[in-house]
Amino acid sequence: MTRRFRQTLCILVVSVPSAAFFCLVPAWQIEHPSDPLLILRAERHLLWRPPLHAHLDPVGMAIPVIAILVVAAALLALTLYNE
Repeated sequence: MTRRFRQTLCILVVSVPSAAFFCLVPAWQIEHPSDPLLILRAERHLLWRPPLHAHLDPVGMAIPVIAILVVAAALLALTLYNE
């Protein structure tokens, strides 16, 4: 195995599971039962049944995943196109 291949594999082994974590363990925003505009707290649980007044936080899932993918793409570009 070449050094470039090991670096690429290491980047992928770290970045893919870390990005998957934010999709598989979603963040829930707990709203106040009578006022849906009032967010009480955000929780992230693997095995948890949210109350009826909770909803997924798509921004809480998307921002970390995009950030991880951007950093992984930059690291891969540096690794693969290193002179």
